[in-house]
Amino acid sequence: MVKIGIISDTHVSEKRGKLNEKIFEYFQDVDLIFHAGDITSPKVLDELSTIAPITAVKGNNDKFELKSTEFILINSFQIVLNHGTNFSANFDQLYEFGKKYNADILITGHTHKSHMEIIDDMLIINPGSARGTNASIAILNIDEKDKLITDIDIDFINL
Repeated sequence: MVKIGIISDTHVSEKRGKLNEKIFEYFQDVDLIFHAGDITSPKVLDELSTIAPITAVKGNNDKFELKSTEFILINSFQIVLNHGTNFSANFDQLYEFGKKYNADILITGHTHKSHMEIIDDMLIINPGSARGTNASIAILNIDEKDKLITDIDIDFINL
């Protein structure tokens, strides 16, 4: 079993303080962390990396060097991580973007709204924003016996 913490839109800065402490509690036993952009401060990645290895992509508010898209293979699932700036909440466009990279799982952010949808055997996940009154994160569990997207377990957590 691979347990992945998924987070996006932390927007941490001098004015906006620090990460919600509950994130560290919920992510304490994850194997990996994926951050879908709008980190705004590299210290967020430093703090999260004390929990587990982290893969992060650049969001539209990030002013430091990150790739815009990352590709991760876990078991037989191709995971594509992208902030989603150009697609916002248009799930047809998100699907087409993921399809271009043969994604089984597409993880995005940007909208600040948690969402999960399966389109033609592609699981599209947005964990929501880790800031604000409706803050949320997600936990993705991929078991080695999972063969279909519908076998994968995902939990959204309100902070």
